[in-house]
Amino acid sequence: MPVIPDLPWTARRTFDGPGVVLLTELRLRRLRDVPAFMVTSLTILRQVSRSPGARSALLRAQPLRLYFATVSWWDDQTTMRTFARTDPHRTAMRRWGPRLSSFGNRALPASGSMPTVDEALSAAAAPTA
Repeated sequence: MPVIPDLPWTARRTFDGPGVVLLTELRLRRLRDVPAFMVTSLTILRQVSRSPGARSALLRAQPLRLYFATVSWWDDQTTMRTFARTDPHRTAMRRWGPRLSSFGNRALPASGSMPTVDEALSAAAAPTA
């Protein structure tokens, strides 16, 4: 159970097609990095909310476990990649990469609606056919 409630954002527009869902999981190495990482995470969530092609995003933070997860839903791969290569996200990944004990992301099948973090984690853990 998360200590902090999942932080959601959803665009105020209609969507065409299923889009692309991305699950990202990050684990920090040190507890003392959590406050600054949380600030960075909120900055990135704000960036998502202003990014063309972003449909919605969820941030799960479990600070005492050094664990963070995001689920984001995009119009397509191109808009998702453009976001990832744009500051502040690009700079944040370079800064935080060495301070992470693990990092992973996985595109998930999109059904036309945003999955919860738990649904995305379950989908990512399911064997692929």
